Amino acid sequence: MDHLYWDLGECATGAVFEIELRGSTARVCLMDGDEYQAYVDGDEYEFFGGFYDLTPVVLEVPYDDHWWLIVDSNPDRIRVAVNQVFD
Repeated sequence: MDHLYWDLGECATGAVFEIELRGSTARVCLMDGDEYQAYVDGDEYEFFGGFYDLTPVVLEVPYDDHWWLIVDSNPDRIRVAVNQVFD
C-alpha cells in the first residue's frame, strides 16, 4: 500500500497537528496503533480526518495513545509538512 506516514508517538488528548498539503489533494488520516495496523494489513479500520483539498488541515488527538498520521495520495505529486501546534 503506497502512502506517506508519520509516527507521532505517544500523544495526549487535545494535541493538535497542522498538515500542509502542496501539489495534490489527499485523504489525511489520524489513527491509533491498532487502526494503523489494520490499515496496513488491508483490514477494516477507523480514522479521524477525511479528504482535503484546502490546507492547512488541523487534526486534534481525541484520546491518549500512540498515534500515526497517514496521507493517502500520489507520493510523487504531493509535498507534506506536519507540525504539532499544541500539545
